[in-house]
Amino acid sequence: MAAHPERKGGFTLLEMMLAVAVFLILITSAFSLVGATTELMTEVSEAQKESALQLRFLESCRTAFEATNLNSSIEFHHFDRGGNTFDTYLSFVNTPAAFDFGMNSREEIERTVLAAEIRPDGFIRSRIYYLTRESFEAAERTDFSEIEGPHLELIPRQRQLSWLFYNENTQRWEPTLEGNFPNSMVKLILQVDGTTEPIETVFYYLKGGS
Repeated sequence: MAAHPERKGGFTLLEMMLAVAVFLILITSAFSLVGATTELMTEVSEAQKESALQLRFLESCRTAFEATNLNSSIEFHHFDRGGNTFDTYLSFVNTPAAFDFGMNSREEIERTVLAAEIRPDGFIRSRIYYLTRESFEAAERTDFSEIEGPHLELIPRQRQLSWLFYNENTQRWEPTLEGNFPNSMVKLILQVDGTTEPIETVFYYLKGGS
């Protein structure tokens, strides 16, 4: 009987090509999965940072309102900058603990002003200004278009930062404090870019002098 030659061990060229193709598919899938996971983790991390910023801002606002006393007062100014868009300025007068990040405790600082100013791109630039009596009067003369004084930047990319004031006489929320009506509650409406619903929070404060 004729002897058949034994097959040598190893892969054929076709088998090698198939193995390489499968390997490349697996590697591509793995990199796609890693990329998608990294992108998702980045988005989650950014969302958590924005949420933490909002919570810190809201807590700072609450601390500021709770720091008012009988010698304190709250004033509100708003200006139409055109196109029915308003810049707003909420002032804490004689409230040293309001937004005190090392500046409001200075003796010459009389007002802490929480500003919400509309930027050309439609977002709101929010700042805390620390003003003396003189610097506030100078800003008031320019309808707050020019403010000179130390300040801090707050939450970026805000879509809305607006205030409502509760009128105890009419039992309604009013958009301004004009008329010096009895009031001890303020509502903040806040929304940042990328969120579907604004946050609404009510703050209480001790109504002092005007």
